[in-house]
Amino acid sequence: MDCILNINKPVGWTSFDVVSWLKHRRRNVKIGHAGTLDPFANGVLLLLVGEATKRTAEFVNLEKEYIAAVALGIETDTLDVTGKITAEQKIGQISAYHLEDTRKNFLGYIMQKPSAFSAVKIGGQRAYRFARKNEPVELKARRIFISRLDMNLVDDNELFLTVTCSKGTYIRTLAYDIARALGTVGFVRSLTRTRIGDFTLDSSKSMNDLETNLDQLLF
Repeated sequence: MDCILNINKPVGWTSFDVVSWLKHRRRNVKIGHAGTLDPFANGVLLLLVGEATKRTAEFVNLEKEYIAAVALGIETDTLDVTGKITAEQKIGQISAYHLEDTRKNFLGYIMQKPSAFSAVKIGGQRAYRFARKNEPVELKARRIFISRLDMNLVDDNELFLTVTCSKGTYIRTLAYDIARALGTVGFVRSLTRTRIGDFTLDSSKSMNDLETNLDQLLF
């Protein structure tokens, strides 16, 4: 029983929830995933079953693609829709030139400092565990690569992003940094991972598909 399952993780589930769901139905089988997806997000999550778990690093390193809706003018502590509002800032006039100039500045190799509410490990513990207890979190900036960035401003307060990026990219942080570059603040209202390598959202299976066709999918 060795395979790779391309699952459309539902909103509200953690990546570990999906792994646990499958482990409960296939005990004594090694199961893991290749790339955490936030609970508020949906989209492609790769489950690695059996011997495929030995290839985790290979799949984690694959290029990823996301679609994000960013609410401008409001900041939350988590930089996403689940957080508490910490600031509001007026949205100035954003010209097409400013939007395009900002887009170009975020292409290629850039340095990014993950949010305190992230899964980055500090001394073996996830950063968000410290942040939730209001304990200070100091994370180092890391180099990431953005190969594609499309930006579409709607009604002056909603920014839609399509991002193709390297591993280790935090879309919440990217969205916030873009909002700051546009002269305001922002948070990710919704997030969908549409691709990991050649594994696409269109070819993914829902949890209902997994429940109904588990024996056929696990080969």
